Amino acid sequence: MITYTCDGCGKILQKNALRYTVKIDVQAAYDKLEIGLLDLVRSHREEMLQLIESLKNKSPGEIEETVYKSIRLDLCPACQRAFIRDPLRFHPEQTVPDDIDIDQFLRSLGYGRSSEGDESPPES
Repeated sequence: MITYTCDGCGKILQKNALRYTVKIDVQAAYDKLEIGLLDLVRSHREEMLQLIESLKNKSPGEIEETVYKSIRLDLCPACQRAFIRDPLRFHPEQTVPDDIDIDQFLRSLGYGRSSEGDESPPES
């Protein structure tokens, strides 16, 4: 059986359960280069040596991620709603569960049927 895990909250999602896929491509953005005759004839040796030195202590993966990174997330419906609401500040722990029992929640606050059978709110 195929299952997925919500990348937001960790909930197990069955094969046919509703889930959402988020695809994010993060790419370095550069302005168009204008190369003139002076750029073509001058020596770039010092610039290249500085670049090599700055990359010397970095892993290939770290260097690659400075140019391009692709991220794919599987989200449950609750995490999808939280993500859509504020994608740059998505915190899965702030989602509301899909299976919330309103009746049970209200009873926990003291609303609902008491032993006498009335449905009055709790006394303040």
